[in-house]
Amino acid sequence: MTTNRVGSKNVKATSVHWLLPDASHKQDENPEVAKVYEQLFETWAKDHPRVAMDLQYKTNLEQMKTKLLQAVAKGNAPTSAQVDSFWVPDFTDSLQPMDRVIEKPDDWYPFVKDIVHQNGSWRAVWKNTDCRALYYRQDLIDKYNDGNPPKTWDELIQVGKDIKGNENMAGYMYNGGKWEATTFDNLAMYWAQGGNLVNDEGKPVLDTPANKRALLSVFKFFKRTVDSGVTPQRVVNITDYGRLREAALNGQTAMFLGGNWQISTIKQQVDSKEEWKKWKVAKIPQRKPDIASTGTGGWTVGVFSQDETKRSAAVDYAGLFAKKTNMANLCKAGGFLPTRKSVFEETKFFSDDPYMQKYKKLLTDGRARPGVPIYLTISSEWQTAVGKVLTGQASPKAAVNTMIKNVNAEYEG
Repeated sequence: MTTNRVGSKNVKATSVHWLLPDASHKQDENPEVAKVYEQLFETWAKDHPRVAMDLQYKTNLEQMKTKLLQAVAKGNAPTSAQVDSFWVPDFTDSLQPMDRVIEKPDDWYPFVKDIVHQNGSWRAVWKNTDCRALYYRQDLIDKYNDGNPPKTWDELIQVGKDIKGNENMAGYMYNGGKWEATTFDNLAMYWAQGGNLVNDEGKPVLDTPANKRALLSVFKFFKRTVDSGVTPQRVVNITDYGRLREAALNGQTAMFLGGNWQISTIKQQVDSKEEWKKWKVAKIPQRKPDIASTGTGGWTVGVFSQDETKRSAAVDYAGLFAKKTNMANLCKAGGFLPTRKSVFEETKFFSDDPYMQKYKKLLTDGRARPGVPIYLTISSEWQTAVGKVLTGQASPKAAVNTMIKNVNAEYEG
């Protein structure tokens, strides 16, 4: 096994696998993740002595997707590839079935099946995921809300105002700058109301009455957070989850909307166990208390080759990530979340951790972004609209109308 090859020289066939550097045995950011990949490559090589795997690294995420689309269109796609879960719908017709390596289909979260189970078959192995949640200071919530995190927007605003007025800190912060997280983190508030971005054909449907009402309510909430003083207007400049973590650790905010991976970085940076345990996670507050949603991302492994020898060996490689032990080891090492419920239940690292058990419940309402071309425009227009509302350049109604107009124009064009 070398940096660019797995398997011996004297083989019957050589497959090609596209991947990012952080999904290999040679990645240097996280040695524990590198060890997991090394073990998986070794297992695969021992099981397939007549097939080798050439590793072709891609260093730019968007360029990787573009090159993969071009390769598929020209008929020279790699044997297999690391495929962002967000991309899977773009490749559904080209990805090869891998039902034989999917153990217990009902053990996978519904959002996984919604994306990768297409045309009657499993088209990829979704090896890890993430989610968004409300982070909150338990000591402050004990003091101002009887120990219970806010479940609704109204409750969040009220609790946030009490904290802002008495503790000299922001009540609530979130991503509000010009980047994808401003859309994806907050989409949960739209999805929970039953809102959809596109229909089954990939056409934007933001302008249907029900969807427009849901969208407008979210943008009115954005305005309330700033107008009430609960959220500082500077969130319009936040384009990094690290800024939210810093605000939390520096005593500048009592609550923030962040990603599951942030709990580990908070743990690493606080001065004591007691300080870390002040931070808890809960479902994202919604318009009403009985609805829920959270955005889910993560990576899959897909197979494109129709050559039987290469295809079978590549499916076996993807299948390694479907096994509970391997998924648990990878997610534990990388700070990811499993996509199979049983990993949360049967692996001690996940079953004994109260944060992981909370994420397990949140993933029940997980939802992935639609992998359609118009989503990029929807997200960009969402980000622009948020900025205008937070800075007072446009009312929520005007911002939403402009957003819908621009999205539809781009789609029709």
